[in-house]
Amino acid sequence: MPRRKSAVHGRAARADVPQPRSQDCCLPFAAPPPGSPPRTPVPRYLFRVCSPRSAAGGCTTPPQWAASLSAASGHALSRTDLFRLDDADVAADMVFRHLCWQSSSPAPPPPPAAVVAAADNLVSWTSSLLAALVYLFYRRAADYLPVGEVWLCVVDTTRFAAGTFIRDADLVGAFCDDRRLGGGGWSRGEYLTQGALGLEGRCAAAKVRCMLDAGLLELHPRFARMARWSRQDAAAACGGAVAELRHPFYEPRDPPAGRRRVFANDAQIMSRIGDLFGVGWRAPVAVALLSLAPNRTGAGELLLNFGRLGQQWDPITENCLDPTCTSAVNLDNEVPEVAEFIHNLNDAYREFCDARVREHIDDVLQALDAAQRLIQLADSVQQPPRDYTTTEQRLHMSKLVQKVENAAQECRAPRPAGPYR
Repeated sequence: MPRRKSAVHGRAARADVPQPRSQDCCLPFAAPPPGSPPRTPVPRYLFRVCSPRSAAGGCTTPPQWAASLSAASGHALSRTDLFRLDDADVAADMVFRHLCWQSSSPAPPPPPAAVVAAADNLVSWTSSLLAALVYLFYRRAADYLPVGEVWLCVVDTTRFAAGTFIRDADLVGAFCDDRRLGGGGWSRGEYLTQGALGLEGRCAAAKVRCMLDAGLLELHPRFARMARWSRQDAAAACGGAVAELRHPFYEPRDPPAGRRRVFANDAQIMSRIGDLFGVGWRAPVAVALLSLAPNRTGAGELLLNFGRLGQQWDPITENCLDPTCTSAVNLDNEVPEVAEFIHNLNDAYREFCDARVREHIDDVLQALDAAQRLIQLADSVQQPPRDYTTTEQRLHMSKLVQKVENAAQECRAPRPAGPYR
């Protein structure tokens, strides 16, 4: 039996439709029915570029909402889950239009604003900082915007309800013919939300102007060229720039060469840019910048740099571990920088914690050395003790101190480096 047309599609917003006001507001995607293939896991951190001319309802300073065109216009469709629409063709058309808006083919005459608002209830995010950076340069050039009006946002998906985010491929698989989308040769690592999403307390943002001042263009020679894009350059080169920046990930690696350490100046720039996003967010951003190139070490150094910039990084209060399986979010090796980011982020966390443990072991060794000197001083007293049990206790303490010191020294000794990952 054919599905009937959605009762809300194309209808103007009703006055009695409540508009989102709570920062807890979100519209999760319905869970797949039993027996359906599982959806792609959502990485912990996703990025988004926004500006006053963003499609999703513009941008405040800093952004507090991620609103679709439908939600920004108050359309009734904005309160309806994509999987609950009465007409699957409406949902398929929405997914297709949203994912293909960057088509380089000549654009048709713009439809009425009410139709546009009704036709798109989706908001895009990306797991790839590389794709986000290319897009922000594109957005600045395409909209003739000063960089002071463009923001880069990072969101922690674990702070939202289950089903809030969904991978683009999962929506395509549910509603669209893959051939209709036509491929394109590169992936944006795209995830989507629907309706209006409250970001307060779950998102951090920094102005691109501040990122440039912190040295962003020095991290890759391609960035400086993208910063000079004209509108025509941006439209023609956007996809190619992502592919070009990913190329080193696909080059054969020479195993004897091992991994190379990030340059100290680059590490300082990455930490400065990360610091713009504030405590709790700075580590993911800095490490994502490190992961724009493959096979680099030094993620722990980025975290240590935060202490030199102001506030020491705390692995307890700033827990940024990402348990996402990298093979699940990097299907077919389409977004290798995302897998590199998750590996580096978790390695940085471990490396930083290991460094702190070594510092505590050093403190223990100093305390044991002081205890050993006191025991030796007590043993140097010539007069026999009145209570020989104290001598026996001191002997036990001396042996204990020696055992603990030997164990601490063994932990402190450098070990041969094992294979990475």
